[in-house]
Amino acid sequence: MKITYLKHSGYVVEDAGRAMVFDYYEGNLPDFLEAVKLYVFVSHVHYDHFNPQIFQWKDQYPDIQYILSNDIEEKGFKESCTFVGPGQEVVLDGIKIRTLRSTDEGVAFLVQAGERRIYHAGDLNWWHWEEESRVYNEMMRRRFLHEMEKLEGESVDVAFLPLDPRQEEQYAWGFDYFMRHTRTGCAFPMHFWEEYEVYDRLIEDTRSEPYRQRVMKVSKPQQSFEV
Repeated sequence: MKITYLKHSGYVVEDAGRAMVFDYYEGNLPDFLEAVKLYVFVSHVHYDHFNPQIFQWKDQYPDIQYILSNDIEEKGFKESCTFVGPGQEVVLDGIKIRTLRSTDEGVAFLVQAGERRIYHAGDLNWWHWEEESRVYNEMMRRRFLHEMEKLEGESVDVAFLPLDPRQEEQYAWGFDYFMRHTRTGCAFPMHFWEEYEVYDRLIEDTRSEPYRQRVMKVSKPQQSFEV
């Protein structure tokens, strides 16, 4: 499997003649063969996860399917689109797609493509903000843990997980919980707002000791990995 980091929460997964693009925001797609089957996933409508430019790709890649959070449905583009909400399961071309409810907007994706299982969190994260009230932060905690119960013990080949330095001391709560409660082969940080040093912070954090060797170091846009 080839993984390419685009920007922010945007990643591309290439495997077995297909390419899956998650939460494109900015950046350049890899040079696919034009015959590739392209699947475009968007977790929610926020500008840093959804760029309407994705609908122009159909001109170059006619064999394309869009799997979009249903808060994007109002944007008007319907062709080749499957709209999903939280807690759904759909199958497209043998690819099994399961969604979870985000703790912000939209969904997270758990994708079974052949023998591979891929998880993209979107904005499903343990959001804790010091400036928010205790009630708000407790609500976020409960919502996050409720969704994580559905993934307890799951085997995941590749996971894309928020690691947001804006959360200060709580920057890794969601990432850490996911890694401790699933059997994940490798994890890619995302949603770190180009503060690439957050990777080093995690690796030096004593909490990451059980899984730090499975966290991939993302250091620039368009960086590619073979996993």
